[in-house]
Amino acid sequence: MSQCYRDSGFDALGVLRHMHEEGPLPAPVSPIKVVHISLYCFKSFALRLFHNLTNNCGVESHCIFLKDTLTNRHTPISDVEMAATLDLIRRIAPNLVTLSVMAPYVVAARDLTARIRALTDVPVMIGGKFSTISPAEALEFTDYACRGEGELALIEAYDRLKSGNHDLRGIVGLWFKGDDGAVIDMGQQRLIEDLDVLPFQALGESNMHFIEYDRCTTDDPEVDNDEIWVMAGRGCVYLCSYCVNSLLIPMNRGNGRFVRLRSPDSAIAEIKHLWSRQPKAHSVSFNDEVFGVFDDWTDEFARKYKEQVGLPFHCELVPKLIKEENVRKLADAGLNELHFGIQSGSDQIRRDVLKRPGKNPELVEKAHLLARIGVVPQFDIILGSPFDTVEVMEETVDMMLQLPTPMKLNTYQMQYFPHYPLTNQALERGFITPADLTYEVLAERVMKNMVFIPKISRDRKDQMEAAVYLLPWHSVALRYLTAQLRRKPNDWLGMALGWIALMRYHHDFLANPALIMVGRVMRAARMIGRGEFSRLARKILGRLPTLSVR
Repeated sequence: MSQCYRDSGFDALGVLRHMHEEGPLPAPVSPIKVVHISLYCFKSFALRLFHNLTNNCGVESHCIFLKDTLTNRHTPISDVEMAATLDLIRRIAPNLVTLSVMAPYVVAARDLTARIRALTDVPVMIGGKFSTISPAEALEFTDYACRGEGELALIEAYDRLKSGNHDLRGIVGLWFKGDDGAVIDMGQQRLIEDLDVLPFQALGESNMHFIEYDRCTTDDPEVDNDEIWVMAGRGCVYLCSYCVNSLLIPMNRGNGRFVRLRSPDSAIAEIKHLWSRQPKAHSVSFNDEVFGVFDDWTDEFARKYKEQVGLPFHCELVPKLIKEENVRKLADAGLNELHFGIQSGSDQIRRDVLKRPGKNPELVEKAHLLARIGVVPQFDIILGSPFDTVEVMEETVDMMLQLPTPMKLNTYQMQYFPHYPLTNQALERGFITPADLTYEVLAERVMKNMVFIPKISRDRKDQMEAAVYLLPWHSVALRYLTAQLRRKPNDWLGMALGWIALMRYHHDFLANPALIMVGRVMRAARMIGRGEFSRLARKILGRLPTLSVR
């Protein structure tokens, strides 16, 4: 490859810093337009940041959020939704189209890209985890594949477009195919270590379009969300085999600091900015992996957040990194819930298969620590794993019964993403075959079974999984029955728990109206039995439609 591809001399990071300090760049006389498309994610942090970044570069940004994530109920892009997307692109007439794509949505991205290419000859760029991990595969159906974080590559691309140069070849991080059809490896941009120079997320801005249920609207649904979503940092310190970081960390060695935090002032400023646009918000969700780990940062953040924001908030953190002093500071500032990854109730599976730190006694102790401080742990666990034997699931039940109650529990189905270390282990053990890793199979599996679906079964492993699935229903009777099933196999009891677990799934995730009504009747009966008539009356009145008085 020619050296000129590598050394453009353009300082994208310097431009980013300039915009942060001095404000947006001027727009050219002839407007340059870009359409960013997010597949199956209305909340997309990347697209919302890119929207403001693009506008700050003097380029007119348009965002299309095509379909949202509906747990186990994803629907394919309909003809009406596809037509709406293409009509927007036709009317906007962009100079560049970008798509943010994760592996489960590759099939949809292929189809959409083919239709865009039939409509216009402007370049199409794929970004996101899929192109970062598999840029050569992305180039099978796109013009450019962005590897790694995309902000700096986009800034250089915009500089070229504004100068009239529509050839984006040679930009570091943007892989492409040469004239002979060979993939040109353009590496990736260095990581942005000072996250404060990045713009805030766009919320309720102009030129944002949301498409779902055969409807296209410019009304941003996040404006009415009662929870502010924000990221205070990027990166993780662990190489869990089922997580994308197991690939990203090795890929970025020598490429800059992987774990980065915004300053407390920057994170708080974005929360206040979003809150001004989300008047119904009454809580904050931090969606990064190392929140509250570093002592000085935590101390400053907790103090300033309590003074300037004060909203209840929750975050996620690997249990191994939980420090009592930091949690107490954060709890005083408003932390009321912490996402707590268990993933397996077996030390051996967690260590050897999932490559995740922590042993059961430590996890139990940390969970009770949170409960004592007043922070509710929301546990994550992976079920449906062929690595789990009956004995593993019995060990899991034993551990889960030691955790504090009431319990919040997210139960995920084991998934296999191409190239992940966990997937390679499953292939080596014969649990899956290469035919299970096509993007068509992945789409079907993730879009319909990301959350674990319990079974009515005579298999003891299935019965133990159903028992775990039911633990969030804080019921003394169910916990007793689970303990009895763990002590001694009983097919009738196991199948009964499977049936109840399946009913819970239909109630919670499929929103079965009949089961919802049954649940309400049962709760009403319990209130009557306890003599809570005024509370019951408030519940009933709260569900009645509001009447307008003229």
